[in-house]
Amino acid sequence: MKLNRLHEQRGIAAVTVLMVTAVTALAGASVLFAATAELDIGARDRRAEDAFAAAEAGLDQAAAYLFAHPSAFSDIADPGPKERCLNNSLVVDTPDIPCEVNVTSPTDGELFYPPTGDKPFIQYDVLSTAREGGAATRALASRFRLVPKEVPYGMYIKGNVDLGGGPQLLQISMLVDGVVTSREKIDTDADGDGNAFNDPDLGWRFHEDKITSDPPPNVTCSDDTGFVGCVGVFSNFQIYEKTAKASNEIHGPLGDIPPASSKFPNDRDSHQTFVDESNVSHPVVRLPETDVLEAMEGLKQIAKSQGNYFNYKDGTNENVVVQPSTVGAPAKDFAKDAVFYIEADAGDTIKWRPSLIPDSTTSDIRYINPDGQKVGSHSGVIVVRGGELELEANTQWFGALFAPENEVRLLGTNTCTCTIYAKGFEKQGGNATVQLIPEWFGQLPAGFFSVEREAFVECEPFQESALCPSA
Repeated sequence: MKLNRLHEQRGIAAVTVLMVTAVTALAGASVLFAATAELDIGARDRRAEDAFAAAEAGLDQAAAYLFAHPSAFSDIADPGPKERCLNNSLVVDTPDIPCEVNVTSPTDGELFYPPTGDKPFIQYDVLSTAREGGAATRALASRFRLVPKEVPYGMYIKGNVDLGGGPQLLQISMLVDGVVTSREKIDTDADGDGNAFNDPDLGWRFHEDKITSDPPPNVTCSDDTGFVGCVGVFSNFQIYEKTAKASNEIHGPLGDIPPASSKFPNDRDSHQTFVDESNVSHPVVRLPETDVLEAMEGLKQIAKSQGNYFNYKDGTNENVVVQPSTVGAPAKDFAKDAVFYIEADAGDTIKWRPSLIPDSTTSDIRYINPDGQKVGSHSGVIVVRGGELELEANTQWFGALFAPENEVRLLGTNTCTCTIYAKGFEKQGGNATVQLIPEWFGQLPAGFFSVEREAFVECEPFQESALCPSA
């Protein structure tokens, strides 16, 4: 009996061990399954977070691109809706995501002038899509508004102006915080009708608020899009013919002044300083010196990113001749919107010779357009800090010239379809032209706008948003 009882106890023990082993194995399997599931969930969460971060980086990339290329669609000739696709370097190329950063525009990439009279702007919509792993996909969308900075949309001169060389000033006004001499040398007859005072200043909408005079500037001139101001010379000090003699002083029309004093009816000088209702005098022009200088740092960064930054500050005064080869032309592939930033000593003169002619194969500054052709870049900004900037004879330029601490000088025959900001301006010899044309506003220079994010949304299934693609 004892032996049988012993066998029974051994059998029960074996069953118990098996049951304990099974329970332990099941518990272990459950723990392992739970741990594996948590790891999978954690991995998916991390991939989703990584995809979100990569998509957000795509939006930042688009903002930087629009700052450097405000007229992003200006080289797209195809009719209909326009778009740009940017490659997000943080995202692995995926066949079913053909456009990682998609840029479109409700204003078709062009300036929109609000009927309220507020500042014009360009709007861009950006959709950034990123995938991490096989299924973690995030799509983020933003709307950006590009608003013009306080940079020149005309000629802004913070010092004296000598016009003895006789430049043409076509569809662009000169705003001067200094004395203007040899005013009679300017030709402002852009349309060639023999009337030098009926041509519009195309930059007027940007700087009308910077001119206050009594009588007010002439606003009867117009272009195809509405009324703008007539081209004129506006100065806080005297405007003279030839030399600074009182007998040669020129004024715009004022009351019953004889016609002889109205030779240049759109000009204003300090004798027409505006006095408001509180009897407070205002200068004829107000030039945005501080705001313009704030724009310089952005232009410097663009120039560095494009390999167009030069430093000639060595403590000696010298003439620096910038030939096409100096900036790498014609071999170099420049940006569509090029920026050149030059540091110089106060006594340096930067003699600029490369030409920029949009879409022309004769341009020195050229880029690869969407058709694979190497043609003239669409705009170019030249910034000279400290030294003087000379645009040499036979040079053509399209964009902007900055010499905030010194003078801009035009030598010989050249054409600058551009805006200018400088501490002084001088024209010597030849037949130089400084002008604005409608195409200039469609190919706006880099760095001329601040990029503001207006909207942000994550595109998810069943979530309606004008910025997200329809399902």
